[in-house]
Amino acid sequence: MVRFINGGFSPEVAQSILRLDFRKRDHVLMAKLQAKASMGTLTAKDKEKLNEYLRAADMLAILQSKARQSLKPRKGA
Repeated sequence: MVRFINGGFSPEVAQSILRLDFRKRDHVLMAKLQAKASMGTLTAKDKEKLNEYLRAADMLAILQSKARQSLKPRKGA
């Protein structure tokens, strides 16, 4: 798992990471792919694309969680 060695992101970097998001058209495509998955109509190419989005979304979620942790006041500081 991802961990920090030197205490985390700078506040500027953390804020930038928290502003990251997928483009609107990517959100639309992800919703369509998820709907096809629910209906059981994903092609192999669709499944590959959906998995790529899911991996990217997971990594973004991890980075944003770490960014939020970096912005929290440190205990004892």
